Amino acid sequence: MEFFNLACIDPSLMPGAVCAVEYLEENMTGGSRVKILAEKGGSGLSVRLDRDFASITYSKTSEFFRGLGFVKEWITENRTSAAREEHPVFEHLTYMADCSRNGVCRPDHLRRLMVKLSLMGYDRLMLYTEDTYQVEGYPYFGHFRGRYSRQELRELDEFAASLGIEMVPCIQTLAHLNAIFRWPAFKQVHDTGDILLCGSDDTYKLIEAMIRTWSETFKSRVINIGMDEAEMIGRGAYLNQFGYEERIDIMERHLHRVLEICEKYGYTAMMWSDMFFKMISGGEYYGKEFHITEEIKKKIPQNVELLYWDYYSRDEKTYDQMMKYHRELAGNVGFAGGAWKWNGYAPLLNHSMQVSRLALRQCQKHGITNVLVTGWGDDGGEASQSAVLPVLSLFAEYNYAQTVNDCDLAPRFLACTGAVLEDFLKLDLPNLTPDNPLPGKMSAAPARYLLYQDVLMGIYDCHVDMKSFKSHYRHCAEELRAIAQKGGEYACMFRTLALLSEVLAKKATLGLEAKAAYDGEDKAALLQTADICIKTAGLVEQFKHALKDQWFQENKAFGYEVLDIRLGGLMERLKSCAARMADYAEGKITCIEELEEARLPLLTDDKGQPLSPVCDNIWREMVTASVM
Repeated sequence: MEFFNLACIDPSLMPGAVCAVEYLEENMTGGSRVKILAEKGGSGLSVRLDRDFASITYSKTSEFFRGLGFVKEWITENRTSAAREEHPVFEHLTYMADCSRNGVCRPDHLRRLMVKLSLMGYDRLMLYTEDTYQVEGYPYFGHFRGRYSRQELRELDEFAASLGIEMVPCIQTLAHLNAIFRWPAFKQVHDTGDILLCGSDDTYKLIEAMIRTWSETFKSRVINIGMDEAEMIGRGAYLNQFGYEERIDIMERHLHRVLEICEKYGYTAMMWSDMFFKMISGGEYYGKEFHITEEIKKKIPQNVELLYWDYYSRDEKTYDQMMKYHRELAGNVGFAGGAWKWNGYAPLLNHSMQVSRLALRQCQKHGITNVLVTGWGDDGGEASQSAVLPVLSLFAEYNYAQTVNDCDLAPRFLACTGAVLEDFLKLDLPNLTPDNPLPGKMSAAPARYLLYQDVLMGIYDCHVDMKSFKSHYRHCAEELRAIAQKGGEYACMFRTLALLSEVLAKKATLGLEAKAAYDGEDKAALLQTADICIKTAGLVEQFKHALKDQWFQENKAFGYEVLDIRLGGLMERLKSCAARMADYAEGKITCIEELEEARLPLLTDDKGQPLSPVCDNIWREMVTASVM
């Protein structure tokens, strides 16, 4: 049944409205058919439902689509009359999707995401692309990385525009370009680490080619030029070629050169602000008093917007003070918060939502009108792109209210995503171990290191409780499996994390069990542990198959090989550990060297007692103490 009649809307809205309505009607089973009347005018959004008519008055296109979301909500609730008026606090609300940490979103998945964002009320989308786009004249730029073609970018831009969403380029013009430097073709523009060589003409030719790509694919004339976390600027090839200079002076000249290129192509630029604060303070970005001088202010061009990013602070005073510092430093300031999906396969939603509420209240207080939420995918892009939808919904609702609780959020979330908020918040469960209760320790994702750590080495074993962790992960598996069995668009994501939990119900304590059996010279128990290792390897294989389905629904193929290698290596290592235990138990070897080593805590209190959980997030450091 068709629930929305679009005969009375502006023809210019029709392409996007048809796509939105097709999506909205997917999960609708009840309610009557409603004729949509749309009119552009006034300020803000006004939506009214009167039986089988719904009127939407909007001041910009993105508000019309948010209005459709309300109509869906009311129809689903079987309401015959309803009304709502809203005036946005922010001029722009943006989601930034990370497409550079191996997970490059498939265009069809992005289009579906755009529809959800439009129904929430977003008017901008950034694709964070370090090297994952084609640049004419640089065939190795994004080689084997799933880069977007120009045609793909143009088509995405057209689709977004039909939904009232502006596609804004989000690139790097200084650091975070480590992927290109694995190719000798970029040796001439390499300073050190992941940083471009400032001052080199070849560098600015590359940057101009990058910016030209976006000028020829996206209609927007706003661009995010990055420039964050470049602490080692000028300390490599630059030092050898040009000699020592203060970093802030190098960066000032580089920024001016990049802005000149932006102006050439008609762009207004924004950039992450951390480098200026780190140079003022000697390395700190948060929780420090800054002495901002006129000399420092003069180094920041007036034609660039500084983005204060903070995904961590749980003290509202930090946001308040940092926004004051930013206002003191520059006239044009935006804010970027975080939808945490960059700590492994499971997100950190409760932490994200707690800190976002604090930050967004301060954005309202300080008149910050350009607000972003970032969905990074550090170290492999392991989490589902959909995992952070509740955080995106929260940001959208704070655009219109000073306080948003879960009761207010749940019906909006259901209308815009077709999902139950309470179900989604359970995606946190694998990380909410008994030592990490709600809302979870900042940056801590124990599910990741418990999955990857070696059974015989037990790097994290001092931070694991034998009894409670087992029961916790059995509970996680049951909860997530029950949600997956409901089916629907997100079933694969819940199934994947249910299988991860099944793996961890067995694996989380395997190292402790192996060490206890070995130290107690209980060879029968060691053989039993070896058998559990083999069974766990089988569960890892099931998890890997589910993950593959999830990955290819959302992302291009490139990058999945990393997860294949990680999980394939884990499976083989579990089998290898089992064989070592069996060899010892059967007298074929005289000791297991790894189990001879004492287990030492990674993190301790003042008395040397283990502190849990640990905030580690680098795969190569989780799997071994050896050099990877």
